[in-house]
Amino acid sequence: MAETELENKTRPFHFLRWNWLLGILIHPRRTITEILAEEKANWQTPLLIITVLVILAVVVEAPIQRIVIQSGAEIPENFQYWSTEEQNAFMQSQAMQTSPLFLYVFPILTRTAGFWLIWFLLSSILHLSITLFGSRSSRQQVSNLAAWTMTPLALRLLVEIIAVLTTHRLIENRGLSSLIAADADGFSVFLRGILANLDLYYVWHVILLLVGAVPLSGLSKSKANQATLIAAITMLLLMAVPAILSSVLSSLSTSSGFYFF
Repeated sequence: MAETELENKTRPFHFLRWNWLLGILIHPRRTITEILAEEKANWQTPLLIITVLVILAVVVEAPIQRIVIQSGAEIPENFQYWSTEEQNAFMQSQAMQTSPLFLYVFPILTRTAGFWLIWFLLSSILHLSITLFGSRSSRQQVSNLAAWTMTPLALRLLVEIIAVLTTHRLIENRGLSSLIAADADGFSVFLRGILANLDLYYVWHVILLLVGAVPLSGLSKSKANQATLIAAITMLLLMAVPAILSSVLSSLSTSSGFYFF
């Protein structure tokens, strides 16, 4: 046993658990038991995979995004009635958006940070929730479970990459967001943000959380499920906040005639 552990430590990236990637999807209960059996951090693998897939997704989408911008598909309504100065300011902002900084660097940084923030907030909220229900689980175990149950979200990224490569079109209406009009305002924007994150992969993610809730927390099944659903619903609401911020910033940019660019 000591020799095996020594060999593992001498291997590059020995802390990465590649064998659990398929296991968490195919044999979730058994794999989650193995994940929770370790007191040390093992959350690196799924987050690394997600980061790599985010980079690939941005690289695949950027050329298409450039074509969309250059073709004028995003010119706002009543653009012809704007003043010359406003039109020039808008066109300058469009030109900036086709630079590598806006097509590659910013999307990679923001999307990667978004997934890592989801993991951090989910593990924090889940740990708080099960603790309030009486669990004494360690924060490390919760962080490990939260990361590995995000594997379906990595699968979603992979499917999106394949879809963009095969259709040569950007994915516009994610999740169930198509149920609400894209130009909606007010509370509908928040609701559309929630629906954009609600799909088969998020449901799969929540199911994996529920599978691991009882062995993680040591609580009864009903209490563990309640605590987990509270955390999952809270995260779903928080993930809709960027949609509101985007709507507010968009309205500000339109009303100001793009002078701030």
